[in-house]
Parts: sequence; C-alpha cells; structure tokens
Amino acid sequence: MTRTLILPAEIHSREFDARLLHGIIALQRGWRVIVGSKALINRAIWRMPRGIYLCQTITHKRVPLLKLLRRLGFVAFGWDEEGLIYLNREVYLMRRVSVETLSLLSSVITWGPQGAEDVVHRSRALGLLPMALGNPRFDLLRPELRSLYADEVAAIRAACGRFVLINTNFSSLNPVISIHDLKPRTTSAKHPPTEDERTQFADMQKHRSEVLKHFQEDLPRFVALHPETQFVLRAHPGENEAMWRDVFAQSPNVKVVREGSSIPWLIAADALLHNNCTTAVEAAIIGLPPICYCPVVSLRDESALPNPISHRAYDLEQLAEAMNKSVTGSLTLGATQLGVLTQYVSATSGPLACDRIMDHLEGITVPAPNRLSRCVAASFGALRQIFKSSRRGHITDRYMAKVFPPLSSEDVEERSNQIAEALQLTAKIQVRQTMQNVFELSLTA
Repeated sequence: MTRTLILPAEIHSREFDARLLHGIIALQRGWRVIVGSKALINRAIWRMPRGIYLCQTITHKRVPLLKLLRRLGFVAFGWDEEGLIYLNREVYLMRRVSVETLSLLSSVITWGPQGAEDVVHRSRALGLLPMALGNPRFDLLRPELRSLYADEVAAIRAACGRFVLINTNFSSLNPVISIHDLKPRTTSAKHPPTEDERTQFADMQKHRSEVLKHFQEDLPRFVALHPETQFVLRAHPGENEAMWRDVFAQSPNVKVVREGSSIPWLIAADALLHNNCTTAVEAAIIGLPPICYCPVVSLRDESALPNPISHRAYDLEQLAEAMNKSVTGSLTLGATQLGVLTQYVSATSGPLACDRIMDHLEGITVPAPNRLSRCVAASFGALRQIFKSSRRGHITDRYMAKVFPPLSSEDVEERSNQIAEALQLTAKIQVRQTMQNVFELSLTA
C-alpha cells in the first residue's frame, strides 16, 4: 500500500516552499503527498487518507488534534517550527514544549543538537529521544538549490538595485493579529511556570519593547544619514507592516515590502540588519554575514542564536561601519560564530534534512485502527469541521487569511516543478486541488 505523508504549513511565505521540497523528496521514494494550509488540513483531516502527519508545533494546543489523529489511525511526528530562536531552555520548555503533546507523537525532530538537548528534558521520561535532523526550510538555502530563486533574485535586483535589507522580528509587540488569542504562554497546567520563569519572560518582553522603540526612533535617522543607499524593510510575517510604513513615511530610500519568501531577498541583498531574527541564521548559511543592531544590551534577555552569530553594532556609527564592510564584501563570520551556528542547526552540508527525515519516516509503521473507533472519530471530525467552517470573523480565520493567501493548483504545480528542476529531476510534478488551499502531489514520467 502506498504510504501517505501529510505536510501542513502555517505561514505560506515561510514554510510552503519547504513543504513542497519535502513532498517532492517523498514522491521520489514512492509516497503519496498532501500539502497545504495547516488550518484547513486540520479541519478536513477526518476524511483524508490515513498516513503520517507532520505536527509542526509541540505546545499543549495540539493535544485535541493529536488525540483525534490517533483515533483516526494516523501516526504523527513533530517538530517546533519556531523552536530555533528562544530565550533559554527554561522559558522555551515553559512556552513551547508540552509533555502531553510529546506523548502523542511517534518521534520529535529538532533544528539542531542544542534543540535536541533542550527538548529531551521533557521527552526523556516518555522514552522519546529528539533527533537533530534539521529542517527542510534550511535545505532551500543550500547552494545546490539556490537556482530555484534565480528569477526572483533577478526581479528584486531589477526593482531595487543594490540594497541593504532590514528584517524585523517584533510580532509579539506589533502583531498583525493579537497573538494573545493565538499562542499559549505556557505549555499546560501540568507544567505551570515558576515565578523565576514568569519574571524571565516579562523581562525579555520589556527588553524587546526597548529594542523596538530604538528601531522605530533610530533607524529613520540612520537611513537619512545614508541617502544614497537603498533600504528594504521586511517585517516578520506575523507583524503589522503598516506600523513600519508609518515609521518610514518620510524616508524616500526605504521600501517596506511583504512579497514572497525571505530567501531571494537575502541572496539579492548587500547587507542584512536585524535584531533577534531567524533571517540572521538564514543569511549566515547563505554566506551573508548578518549585522545585529544592539541599541540596548541585556544578555540575559537575548536569545542564544541570532545575535551571537552576527556582527554587533551598539550605535549608529558602528552600524554604518559594519554595513559598509558588508556592502564591500569585507565582512566575514569568525570561527566562534560558525561554531554557534553548528550547535543550533543541523544538515547545512551532506544529505538534505528532507532525506534524513524521510530515512526516519520510512521506518515508521502505520497500524490499522479499530473500525468502530475510526468511524466515531470521523463523525466527530466532520462535526468539528462544520463548526469551524461556519464561524464568521473568527480570529484564527482572519490570521489564516493574512499568512496563507488563496492558491490555485496551477500556482502550486508551477512552483513544484521549479523545485523539481532545481533538484535536477526529469519527472514532472502534477498537482490536484482537493479543497481550498489543500493539494495532492504526484509524479509523472
């Protein structure tokens, strides 16, 4: 029987190319593949073919879905899509890692060795050892796949010329939709935060607020000091970009954009300015040394990855110096910075993360469920879908519309074949839309 792999994506610009890449690798191995919007796949999961399901968060909010999946006869493996950048182990486990969720997964995969070392503090008691196999999103940064972005890079350079990229990561303070209604602050009542953890998190949020204030006040002055330099600002997908348009309303050499993945923008850029942003890691892998503007210093309130692998600039003069070095190609990453990167990110060389993950998944068996249990679960799933689909103006639906716009099968087929071409496949990918923003992939000779 053909094995089925279901790969949901929450944020289209951040994850969907990686899901298609992962799906194409699975197709080559003989799997049936379904990709699409996480919210819509989850609603219709009761009527999808049984198989292996990717759970891309491991907070306690996944528990009801995972219990339904188990009753339906699915096997779920998981990783934390946002498990690369976090304050420290204690706060990360408090906010993002639920023991009950882990207990419903067949396996858990991390971005790198450090993530595995941290998650195992919750999973060890379950006999579940995290595997540092990497993430398909970073496969797309590998030299052998960058040709995928050649046309986009050329279009960006034609539109913007040479430019300096500013990436922001303030979605908790400048949300496109209030995350207080979307994301839990703790993993479950079984693991309530300690007073120290609450204090750490509050201090971190205060620190991020101070950094944001400096970005809002300092960067307009900085770009004004460099009128001959073109700047492009890309906010985190969960941020409200309207705020940044207001901040730079009087800055003619700044473009605020949202289009597409961050990868072609990083390839096209002469420099990257950020603070605590995942794109710093992407830039470092690509070979663009990131620059961190650190107007407020608080190492206790700083994540251990994006800023430490960057060149720090503590004032606008240092920022200008680092930017000029990057533009002229004289900025490099040191051995210490590369060592930190290796500790947090696996599969930047050798086999792709997709292949490592598929090697693991091919050893998983999907057992046949109890027929009565599956029938009852399917009935519950149908009622759940009707309820969720009948809501009007619900916050989840408004958020989904912002981060995963409507796609056609032609859109997905075109992008899939671009990825297949980058992989140097001779076979073509066919795409069949099964419902809104949900697609089944198949190979043709």
